[in-house]
Amino acid sequence: MELKLNSYKIFELGDYISKFLLDNGINTKSELIINVDKKELTKIDEDLFYRENTRDKEFIPSDDEIHISFSNTSIIIKAENDN
Repeated sequence: MELKLNSYKIFELGDYISKFLLDNGINTKSELIINVDKKELTKIDEDLFYRENTRDKEFIPSDDEIHISFSNTSIIIKAENDN
């Protein structure tokens, strides 16, 4: 199964997980780590950048990972090693 990640899906997933954990009594900051290839990381990073910024700013890609924080969880999207 392939999951297409874009800024909307990432925020939908993060909100759902954060609320689910809180509703089930887990109120410590949890992390979800998603591994993607470097090309996908850049696409996701750019999508998130333009969701939050105006087109007047210059996009500078993240090196190896992106952190997105929610009230009760964080999503970390990492570039897989090429090994």
